Amino acid sequence: MPTLAVYSNASSDVFPGGILELQVQFESSMNSGLGCAASGVTIGITASGAADSGTGTPVATTSAGITQPGMGLFQYTWSVPESQVPGTYLVTWAGVRASDSTSVTYTQAATVAANPEAVPLPGVYASVAQYRAWSGDTWTPAQRITVALQRATEQMDVALVAAVYRVDADGMPLDAMLANVLVRATSAQAQYVIAVNDDANVKREYASTSVGGVSAVRSAKMQAMALPPIAPQALAILRVAGVLPAAPLVNW
Repeated sequence: MPTLAVYSNASSDVFPGGILELQVQFESSMNSGLGCAASGVTIGITASGAADSGTGTPVATTSAGITQPGMGLFQYTWSVPESQVPGTYLVTWAGVRASDSTSVTYTQAATVAANPEAVPLPGVYASVAQYRAWSGDTWTPAQRITVALQRATEQMDVALVAAVYRVDADGMPLDAMLANVLVRATSAQAQYVIAVNDDANVKREYASTSVGGVSAVRSAKMQAMALPPIAPQALAILRVAGVLPAAPLVNW
């Protein structure tokens, strides 16, 4: 019985813990576009072996769970575990097409993307998950934290002007210890940004404010600041680590 391998460029993105619908269309001949009945259809998912490959065999070769919504069209729902390592995976479909009893395999790429809350955005020193772990803040929406982390990173950059350390193309520190320092300091600054709730730095133009029956008066010192203030906790973290340009250790 002849065997034919067909390669597909189809690829999909899914986050760990998500659901990925995979489909394949068996054809009467290669690239004919004509659906063809097939028997003995199986699917398997393995690490692709590429540089950005995931690991292991998330789905061993199986026929269980495969449905057939149309002529020669087969579908499989992959419930991606929360613990699935991000990366590219190889999806392999196999079956015997009815038109000529040829064993055919189709391969596709499926990409498990890193959870956006678990890894920092390019150029941002801390992720949502890192912020939550440091602060214990489990109630602030992720979107609000994301914005606060971006503001906090920009404010960390101001504090670190003239500090010397190695960075990658995204401006991220290459030293693991410094990266940890910036995760903690940026988280502290983001917590401050969220608490102050003044991303545009407009409130400091006013000596006093009143919201919902609560009045606040700002000191003249806070009003006179040309740049957004650095949170005391963030400043303490940077100072103790010797990262600030005025600190005794500028050797990262």
